[in-house]
Amino acid sequence: MIECRTMSGPERPDAFVLMRGFRADEAALGDGLALFVDRPDYGFVWLAYDDGVPAACVSVSFAISTERGGLLAHLDDLWVAPDRRRRGIGSALVATLHGRLDQLDVKRIAVAIPTDAALRGFLTARGYTDDGGTRFRLDRR
Repeated sequence: MIECRTMSGPERPDAFVLMRGFRADEAALGDGLALFVDRPDYGFVWLAYDDGVPAACVSVSFAISTERGGLLAHLDDLWVAPDRRRRGIGSALVATLHGRLDQLDVKRIAVAIPTDAALRGFLTARGYTDDGGTRFRLDRR
């Protein structure tokens, strides 16, 4: 069973283990995760668990979009553990995240991604628009 939720203090080690797979500076990673716990007004980390095992994550940082006249959520660190891929975990992570962002009345979601064809296809299939280069966006309401 896949369960998704906001990282709180007790889940911080789970996020650390997932993100350590692609973040080289462990001190900076620890500081960043602590900031998400201490300052939820800045954003949050959304985690997916597969049968209780940490399986995927994405960090969400808030900004204001003057173009959309409301809250913008910037996604970073979108990651599914390699041994958990192709099981619907990434889809569940993003779908439940969209539900949470709807509750927060987010007007636009922005994603900066590397030139990863699979990730680009994943986002396009979920309605994101390629702004060119390494940026995708999804306008809400």
